[in-house]
Amino acid sequence: MLNKTEDEALEGESGLNASADDVYPHAVVKISRDQYSAFEIKRMVEETKELQLDPEFQRNQVWKPEQKRELIESLLMGIPIPVIYVFENEQGIKQIVDGRQRITTIIDFMNNKFALKDLTMLLDFDNKKFADLEPIYRSKLERYQLFVYVIEPPTPERVKYDIFDRVNRGGTQLNNQEMRNALYYGQATKLLKELAATEAFLNATGRAISPKRMRDQYVILRFLAFYLLRKKQLSFEYKSNLDDFLAAAMKWLNRADQNELDNLKEIFTKAMNLSYKLLGEDAFRFEVTNVNRRPINMALFESISYFFAVSDIDESNKSNVRVSLEQLKDTFDKSIASTGRVDTTSGVNYRFSEVEKLKESLSC
Repeated sequence: MLNKTEDEALEGESGLNASADDVYPHAVVKISRDQYSAFEIKRMVEETKELQLDPEFQRNQVWKPEQKRELIESLLMGIPIPVIYVFENEQGIKQIVDGRQRITTIIDFMNNKFALKDLTMLLDFDNKKFADLEPIYRSKLERYQLFVYVIEPPTPERVKYDIFDRVNRGGTQLNNQEMRNALYYGQATKLLKELAATEAFLNATGRAISPKRMRDQYVILRFLAFYLLRKKQLSFEYKSNLDDFLAAAMKWLNRADQNELDNLKEIFTKAMNLSYKLLGEDAFRFEVTNVNRRPINMALFESISYFFAVSDIDESNKSNVRVSLEQLKDTFDKSIASTGRVDTTSGVNYRFSEVEKLKESLSC
């Protein structure tokens, strides 16, 4: 038997890593070019909330003071700076893809949060905050024009991820869940982080799903998304379009009220506790092959968890439930719906239909 490792991969893992093989020949990519003054940008962030900076995700380190001062000096001199990239959702809200540090620096300076210092060109501006500038220079900074590329609906999520990755690419390419975490920051990302840290989840998975690269949050999101879909709370037509589906789930979570979020927390905790109580920390693993302990199976995690989420189990039927679930796991193990074609429409429908049939047969 292999020792557990925090970097253990998921069996049947898919939809987590961006793939260069993804093709979308009919995708509509809609990008417009806008122009805003620094004053307009500040107002969009602080007052109208049309522009969101999403502070939790930052690909690079926060700018150093000298970088901030150099940017303001460039603006006061009228030197062009690189374009800003944003995504726009169906409600017209724009989210920064590239340019957060530039915009944050401009707004902070206009709010007198730092002073200029050690400038190389505008020496007379040393030690001055925005309020200390002469009116003509305050006006010049407020009127400075920033060019913004807006990626608009109905650009598909898969295309948005690729654009996001290309703009932000550094030493390590982001996987899809890391991009979702950046693109849909809010209640959804906070909920996933919270659930991944619960003892119920850690016990049920034997602490074997790594938090690195957000693999743990990814499997939890999949469970929540399929639960919402099967319970008809999430209006979405699933057609093997996993990225669009998980994006829709993140959006739903960001719009949910507190009662809905609390209910999901209870359902998730119930599912994890029952999984661990009846099946132990191998609840989401298939039987050992040869002498090797197999990794947690992603499709098994979401389907078994769904069973416990929608079932009522007491002492009188837990023995039958345990035997029936082990039989179902064996059936799934022989099917590529849990390993090979996990995210196809037929694979998803097969797994959850079998779980729902089991629930009805046991009258849980």
